Amino acid sequence: MKTKQSVTNSITNRRGTTLTFALRARHWLLLAMASFSLTLVLNPVAASAAPQVFEASGASANNILNTVNAFRNFLGNPNNIAGPPSATGHREINWDGVPDAFSAPNLLPANFFNKNSPRGIVFFTPGTGFEVSANMVNPTNTPVRFGNIHPVYPALFSAFSPQKLFTALNSTITENLFFVPSGTPGVNSTEPATVKGFRVVFTHVNVANSTQIEYFGVAGNLLFSRHVLPQPTARAGFSFLGVGFDTASVFMVRITSGNRILRVPNLDVVAMDDFIYGEPQSLQ
Repeated sequence: MKTKQSVTNSITNRRGTTLTFALRARHWLLLAMASFSLTLVLNPVAASAAPQVFEASGASANNILNTVNAFRNFLGNPNNIAGPPSATGHREINWDGVPDAFSAPNLLPANFFNKNSPRGIVFFTPGTGFEVSANMVNPTNTPVRFGNIHPVYPALFSAFSPQKLFTALNSTITENLFFVPSGTPGVNSTEPATVKGFRVVFTHVNVANSTQIEYFGVAGNLLFSRHVLPQPTARAGFSFLGVGFDTASVFMVRITSGNRILRVPNLDVVAMDDFIYGEPQSLQ
């Protein structure tokens, strides 16, 4: 079982490498760590029932769509998008509304979906930041689906919800912390939260055990982890993994997307598309 210290270390130090965040990212890291300590006092309760696993893989988006919809239904509807806090429903991120200024070749701010489009989630990575792939039409003529990183990638990756994808840069690790959405664009939330479940659509998972999602509770304990099913095709396929709990028990989620960073077309480079997670619920 992982302790609070081990989870905190995973945010601040991964494989002996100290994170080098910009000033704003450092602020969010410190806030998240403070929130983590706070939740140990406020709500040290782990999930009480066995988690429910939703998983699928396929050559096309339609091959996994029924499982994706089943997970949506498990979390509850509607999709609250960037609206105010709610007692019901879920949140979705499909990356397609991210403006050109925060898409490739530019970086995506780690707190974009807690401030610009407030959905109550902040990202962390031991790498150098995050990138959302470019639209087909963009002011810098940047190639789609991370063709700016390598020209082969548009043929390897597919978008579940066209057109954009998401990745950490210079790392395969993306860690996610949750906050009660402010409901007001431009306003950061500092209120820590937990969610009932979390899922990701991946593209180009070719190797079993290269990609996984880990779910942590407020005490830093590992609630559940699972590897993602590989796609049945050599390229441009999809894999889906979502895990749900009986209560809003998930404080942090760690995603390992492949076993190679996006640099050259290697096995197993993996990109991400849609995130779906339960409506963030306050711990206060």
